[in-house]
Amino acid sequence: MSEQLGLREVVAMGVGGLIGGGIFAVLGVAAEIAGNAAFLAYLIAGGVAMASGYSYARLTAHLDEEGGSFTFVEHYTSNENVAGLVGWTLIVGYVGTMAMYAFAFGSFAANLLVGTSDTWLRGALSIGILVVFTGINLMGVRETGESQDILVYVKVAILFAFGLVGIWTIFVDHRAQPFVGGIFSKGLLAPIVGIGAIFVSFEGFQLLSYEYTDIEDGIDTMEVGIYLSIAISTVIYVLVAFVTTTVLSPKQILQSKETVLAVAASMLFADPLIQRAAFVLVAIAALFSTTSAINATLFGTARLAHKVAREGALPRLFSFQNKNGVPTWSLVIIAGLTAVFTALGTLEEITSFASIAFALVFGTVNYICFRDSDVDRSPLIPGIGLVGTVAFLPLILWHYLRTQPTMLYYVVGIFLALVILELAYSERRRL
Repeated sequence: MSEQLGLREVVAMGVGGLIGGGIFAVLGVAAEIAGNAAFLAYLIAGGVAMASGYSYARLTAHLDEEGGSFTFVEHYTSNENVAGLVGWTLIVGYVGTMAMYAFAFGSFAANLLVGTSDTWLRGALSIGILVVFTGINLMGVRETGESQDILVYVKVAILFAFGLVGIWTIFVDHRAQPFVGGIFSKGLLAPIVGIGAIFVSFEGFQLLSYEYTDIEDGIDTMEVGIYLSIAISTVIYVLVAFVTTTVLSPKQILQSKETVLAVAASMLFADPLIQRAAFVLVAIAALFSTTSAINATLFGTARLAHKVAREGALPRLFSFQNKNGVPTWSLVIIAGLTAVFTALGTLEEITSFASIAFALVFGTVNYICFRDSDVDRSPLIPGIGLVGTVAFLPLILWHYLRTQPTMLYYVVGIFLALVILELAYSERRRL
């Protein structure tokens, strides 16, 4: 049997990395900022993500080397500290997003089991799921891909059903009338501002570029997988955001926290039994969604750390592989750090850092692709990605400065810590 991922597994890995805990946690923030226009924020962000995916695919084909953003920056800058900082930033950002996924998984699982997520069981389940997928990833590529197929297909089917049934119910009951009248009730720029808060939801596709030698037909399959995974995920995001913000008020969304989609699903029906069934079904989708995201992100991040370590920008320990070619210590260390973050339970600072980090990285990649005329590309597409990501960054900063300045201070502190860490490690490399 082939030990490589086919297109089906690649799309599953991409969708799994894109649609994770973010749709359950970040949607509330988008609804608070943009109101009923939150779906437009997802639609526009999806377009920018597609342009960025094009830049990733074209640069990967041009350089013919794994490593994604880190490799691109390494090739196009003479400053090794810049490439090293990109590597550190991406890894810490992914640890934060995986911690968010694990936190959301524990919340939904605990709610289904004991009726509340405010319990020690939440933390235990969050750490337990990380242990499970660390073990699966240690077994090898084929096991990782096959488990991803099952998780993603179930998740996508349930979320599509939620979106389609929701739209049908909304229009049959004429609930969309106030929605149409108040789509821009928070201002014409509200969807654009909302993009800054949800950008972390579109980072997952770049995981596919970290080691495309694990993919059948390499770059060609990877590129198709990137486009399909972004398109599928954007459609689901838009459907879910439309239905949720129509059925629930922003206040209700924020009060529901991680279980917002399950609450929205239950509100579509009048019968209490059907309400409970809908809640449970979407909660199950949330479990599949977060676990597939953990699986995909752990797979890609471990290989990114392995690549960065091979280039000397991380300790050599991260470069070790087992007999199946799996970067063992990268997996174990990254999963361990993720477990620490999710056990603490306060993930807002690290996930905010992730949104800012990925906006910076995507903007850099789009800029490289736009500027290098040797790359086989249309300059218009990376240009769109560049303008989009450059516009998002000040919006993200402005949003957190206005609403949660303390969080922004934490984010700046993380960036400064990474700069110090990279400078200190680079000095050690020179000794």
